[in-house]
Amino acid sequence: MTTLLLIVHVLVCLVLIVTILLQASKGGGLSTAFGGGGGGSAMFGGAGAATFLSKTTTVLAVVFFLTCISLWYASRDTGTAPETAAERALREQPVPLQSAPSGLPQPLDQARPGKATERAAPATSPADTVR
Repeated sequence: MTTLLLIVHVLVCLVLIVTILLQASKGGGLSTAFGGGGGGSAMFGGAGAATFLSKTTTVLAVVFFLTCISLWYASRDTGTAPETAAERALREQPVPLQSAPSGLPQPLDQARPGKATERAAPATSPADTVR
């Protein structure tokens, strides 16, 4: 289903691009290169080309947005996001447990909430006192 939606989406994109480029702008656009927009066209008439191309553009734009929403809805049914190679390598690689070497200081125990803690007074020397 997703493949069919993607094919329709790409085709609508291409036809929408061509339809927009064929429309006459203030400068004439590409429509004058294909015989439209100059003084009139045998196929559409004077104002018929602008009406036909604008209606076609509107319909194609609606189909484009519907296929965008459908592709989004179809892609979110997969359940999980795709995994990158780095995430897969991290998941598959065992993590070694590291223990602190015995020569390094160990972390201090955290004070318990109900227990009073002692604070040491700052050391003073005779050079620190001011007379």
